[in-house]
Amino acid sequence: MRDAYRRILRYVPRYKVPLLLGALCVLGSRLLMVYAPRLLGQALNALERVDEGGVAEAVALGWTFLGVSVVAAALAYGMRRLLVGTSRRAARDLQRDLFAHVEALPATFFDRTRTGDLIARLTSDVEAVRFSLGPGLMYVGGTIVLFPVAVASMIDLSLSLTLAALVPLLMIMLVVRILGPGIMRRTRAVQESIGDLSARAQESFAGARVVRAYATEDVEERAFARENEGLVRETLSLANFRALMTGSLYVLGGGANLIVLWYGGRQVIDGDLGVGFLATFMLYVGMLIWPMISVGWVVSAFQRSAAAMERIDEIFDRPKEIPVLTEPVALPDRIRGAIRVTGLTFQHAGAARPALEDVSFEIAAGSTLALVGPVGAGKSTILSLLTREYEPPAGAIALDGADVTSIPLERLRAGFAVVPQEAFLFSNTLRSNLAYALGGELDAAKAREVLHIAGLDEELEHFPKGLETVVGERGLQLSGGQKQRATVARALLREAPILLLDDCLSAVDTQTEARILDRLRGAMRRRTAIVVAHRLSTVRDADHIVVLDAGRVIEAGTHAQLVDAGGWYGETYAEQRLEAEMEGLA
Repeated sequence: MRDAYRRILRYVPRYKVPLLLGALCVLGSRLLMVYAPRLLGQALNALERVDEGGVAEAVALGWTFLGVSVVAAALAYGMRRLLVGTSRRAARDLQRDLFAHVEALPATFFDRTRTGDLIARLTSDVEAVRFSLGPGLMYVGGTIVLFPVAVASMIDLSLSLTLAALVPLLMIMLVVRILGPGIMRRTRAVQESIGDLSARAQESFAGARVVRAYATEDVEERAFARENEGLVRETLSLANFRALMTGSLYVLGGGANLIVLWYGGRQVIDGDLGVGFLATFMLYVGMLIWPMISVGWVVSAFQRSAAAMERIDEIFDRPKEIPVLTEPVALPDRIRGAIRVTGLTFQHAGAARPALEDVSFEIAAGSTLALVGPVGAGKSTILSLLTREYEPPAGAIALDGADVTSIPLERLRAGFAVVPQEAFLFSNTLRSNLAYALGGELDAAKAREVLHIAGLDEELEHFPKGLETVVGERGLQLSGGQKQRATVARALLREAPILLLDDCLSAVDTQTEARILDRLRGAMRRRTAIVVAHRLSTVRDADHIVVLDAGRVIEAGTHAQLVDAGGWYGETYAEQRLEAEMEGLA
């Protein structure tokens, strides 16, 4: 937990000035709070001397008490404004840093991490950390100043009464020490349960259409209820511990008041202590009870904050994508797009066997290569390795003669326009989704051109607001084929020298696919293109075709050569051609 606190405090130095001013406000407000009861006690004692001008003295002391209280309140306002405001800004910085770190993590991280859990760490966990940077420090600082000064003032009034009152107050520390670790464990369990619940809800909402298609709403409801019940169980366990701590602190605080009233009252009766000083003493005890009670609350909150920061640091501790593996090389301003793959072997973490074994091929700049083969053959993995979404072995892949592991990621990926197998659109307008490839404004003429190539221009006329149509989360307002064609158009807008098409037209019919590919050939003549496809008729015009099976190259050549060879490609092409003819007859 101590390490977690140190990690939390790394955000403090950014705001030294407001924190220093806030600390001064804490110091000033608490010192005035301790001074104010003494004024009140002196006023009560003055009232006992009615015939000696005590009333006038009491009135003067009363006005002084009011003035001190007003200044203390103003300083308390400044304290809260500065410290809480700083905690909000620090939380903003933490969220920004966490988001930026997540964005820089490799694909393997997202393969194993639930989105809902990430969102919980970015929101509820950061909010828990924020408390320790603002309100937590404010309450702790106030207690550190208030306690010794108030105790010193109490000793000045009566040492014996102070010792009697401190016995139950100091027992509060023992209660916190005993119950604190249990609160920490349960707090961590609550944070984990929040992440599980968020993940379950996010997956159910994102897969709403699948849920409806399979009529499994009741299954999802039961699964959510289980996660929710788990959260309630962990939360109640934590609440029980917190209630036990808070209740113990209230009892001990009440015991301190009872001791003061009994023992101090006897001193007043014996004439050893004035009524005004007893009232002052009781105000000091009351002043200490809340900080001591708040210690339990603050400790609980710090426990939660430490648990939250541990969860956040689990993300920060994940290494980012490797920007450069070997010495960086200087590439020309314009990437030509010549690609050479030599003896490429790659295995996903945790996989039983390699996804690729000793794969080799070469693509001349400006030519088109097709990757075909059964499902799971490793085609998409090759595309991911080209852009270093997964890190390839050094020396296995070269771009324009340079090892891709020696090219900075930003420079490398600027050379590729990728149309992924799973079409993804942001919950925004179609225009914004297309412009995403440019990082700026979308030229209307260029938009029409790429939409025509992607075969979406005619359908665009029937969209409610044309390019301004909101496509919904993940593009749910569009059909599967429309989403795929929109992502094709987006990739074309980038005008990168290398175009990667990962089975990106599987959701359109054969005729539409043929029409789009015919238009794409014009765009691909100016670029190096790698096309992954399952319909072999769509790659027959490729300059070179590589057939993969179980991660190995089993055939390579042109369409005519592979058909004549009569291997997997020739047999599959004949089967698909027969199926197409049968569909035409139907």
